[in-house]
Amino acid sequence: MGQNEMRREFDDLCGLPVRRVTVNPAPLADIAGVVQFAAAEIPALAAAETAVLRVQEQHPESVWTFRRDSELVGIYAMLMLNPAGLERLLAGRFDFAEPPLDLLCGRDDAVTAIYKWAVAFRRSAAEGARTIATRLQGPRYAKANLYARALGAAAQRVDHNVGFRPVQPGSELLVYVRQRNRPIGQTPAAHTPAAHTPTAHTPAAQTLAA
Repeated sequence: MGQNEMRREFDDLCGLPVRRVTVNPAPLADIAGVVQFAAAEIPALAAAETAVLRVQEQHPESVWTFRRDSELVGIYAMLMLNPAGLERLLAGRFDFAEPPLDLLCGRDDAVTAIYKWAVAFRRSAAEGARTIATRLQGPRYAKANLYARALGAAAQRVDHNVGFRPVQPGSELLVYVRQRNRPIGQTPAAHTPAAHTPTAHTPAAQTLAA
């Protein structure tokens, strides 16, 4: 696969079937288990329970669980950023370990941008990301570009395969420009960084502190 190729971009994942897992927002009562699951792969997350709980209280579709029957097999956590949050992210001054609530959207707000905060799942549960992609087509999310900091070659490859690209050459901050924010037929790689400003893994894992 060439450097600029991708397997299937993120917005197109919503058309694919999800057969082996169920995906739902995490109830507040499940946050301790969510953090414990993620910390098994990323030990630094063991102390993140309070931060994750605050984020999920702020916006109850921030943290999602993947389950097979009743077993937790994956988690997908996002930060729903408001304009000030996106500005802080792009400036490189965002506190990922303790996200300030005044930089995050509430449950009824239109979301400016979405940061992929933490993802951990067993390989067989990877299809759960398709449900996340489907949910993010909703009216409050569909124009919110996605951001991530994929640290390490494996994580970078996973994000690259679904259309994430550096916000500028050499940057560790990646962006996926949503299809609704691009001219028809234009690929994520063809979009310019200027459009990213506020005004215009067996298992796979990424860290809350990334």
